[in-house]
Amino acid sequence: MRYSLTSRIRGALVGCLIGQSLATTVAQKPLLWSKAATQGINSLLETQGRFDLDEWNKIQQQTWNLEAPCDLVLADLILSTLPIALFFHENNLKLRENLLLAIQKYDHPLLRDGVLAVSYLIAQSLNEKINCNTLVSEITAFIGETTTELPQKLQQVNNLLIENAGLVELQNCLSKENNINNRLINHIATAFYCFASNQEDFRLTCLRTITIDKQNSQIPSAIAGAISGAYNSMAGIPITWHLGLDQTKLVLSGELTSFSQMVKLADALVAVWSGAYQVLPKFLEKKEVDLNLISPDQAIAAPHIIRLR
Repeated sequence: MRYSLTSRIRGALVGCLIGQSLATTVAQKPLLWSKAATQGINSLLETQGRFDLDEWNKIQQQTWNLEAPCDLVLADLILSTLPIALFFHENNLKLRENLLLAIQKYDHPLLRDGVLAVSYLIAQSLNEKINCNTLVSEITAFIGETTTELPQKLQQVNNLLIENAGLVELQNCLSKENNINNRLINHIATAFYCFASNQEDFRLTCLRTITIDKQNSQIPSAIAGAISGAYNSMAGIPITWHLGLDQTKLVLSGELTSFSQMVKLADALVAVWSGAYQVLPKFLEKKEVDLNLISPDQAIAAPHIIRLR
């Protein structure tokens, strides 16, 4: 593996924040996924990796008004499942099962398909198993039987990639009907195209998503940033971009107080995933996790393969 899992998970979280930050204008309502994602990671830390459905539902209810979800709320819900994608990335069965549990109370087929598609892309990026020749068929199989047009749209975009088509052809391929479903499908298809066409370049992936629709680019840019960040890790993110993150933009939800705190949160998630529970203090029974008590020098590896060095 080219990059460590720790660096890839850091890259996914930081990449999602950077993608959103690059595309968010003063006039736009910011996405609030980071609040739910932060609380979701805290929940996984507290339960030592067990997915707590009751806690997850409580987080969702506290974060958004879901009575009449718009595409921004649906995008927030998709991105809020990032902790699940990161933690269960190595097991597709558990990943799919927990993702479906997380959204089971929302009767929205496109939300289901969007969560499964984006999470699968992130998981495969973490596993370094991205094969553009079979990726769409893998996503379609992971989604399963569906009534939405997302798999067909991803196949159309994949055909453009095979033909080396540019952004103009992509814009022509995207649906022109302005409704919630079509907008969300366009966002996911755009993120997929920009990542798959610039797989090794985080910077270009994010910038291209912004040029496609400058007025509504924070959703595809955040999604593409998460996928590309997971694939290229922190090493692939321009250092001036993550060092230059303005704190007021980073802390959109009030859950994080610094960039370094968010990185420590990612490290703690990898530590619990690896089985290194001892890094977490006993007072984790409290609602808040004191990230300052997590050792940055903790050695982390995949389960059952830690060896003497």
